[in-house]
Amino acid sequence: MQILKEDVRQSILRAALDEFKSHDYMDASMRRISSAAGITTGNIYRYFKNKEELFEALVRPVYEKLLENVLDLKKELDHCYTPQNQGINYLKRVEDTIVGLFDAYSAELTILLNRSTGSKYGQAKADLVQLIVNILEDAFASGWENASKLTPEQRQSARMFAGTIVEGVCLILRENEDGGTVKRLVNEFVYLYYLGIGSRLTT
Repeated sequence: MQILKEDVRQSILRAALDEFKSHDYMDASMRRISSAAGITTGNIYRYFKNKEELFEALVRPVYEKLLENVLDLKKELDHCYTPQNQGINYLKRVEDTIVGLFDAYSAELTILLNRSTGSKYGQAKADLVQLIVNILEDAFASGWENASKLTPEQRQSARMFAGTIVEGVCLILRENEDGGTVKRLVNEFVYLYYLGIGSRLTT
């Protein structure tokens, strides 16, 4: 009986994954999810008390891994920053983190960054932008201890680069499902920003 219950739960999660890939959190329908899972709408609530809990079961693992990986990277940058374009190298590792997570959680990462508006994870994209802003500010300042000396223009540049990078990656995730294609496009996209960031670091 327990095995059968777990099978039903996994069917619900698979159906929910498809639903949230196709619809924003606010527009997703528990009725459509239950129909795709082959159960009644009433029965779905025996496994998940509401849409929020179901959405969280899907995206929480990738959200936690994304923040954990980027925060670890930020701590590493704070403690062992060296000049000579280290900011660009760390940004490349942020990119590698996103691509690596896509390999393991392709649908979940796409949902988290593109379909979570209205949920408790609606700020995930903004959180990622802010973490990248912090990394770029450290890079522009040649280390976190000098970040307070940044000019308003440098801070605006960091926010512009970070926001555009995250939005670009979200667009790539939204329009492509093949891992190899995603990796190639992200590499090409971020490389273009390396050029701009590299010139900004030398001014």
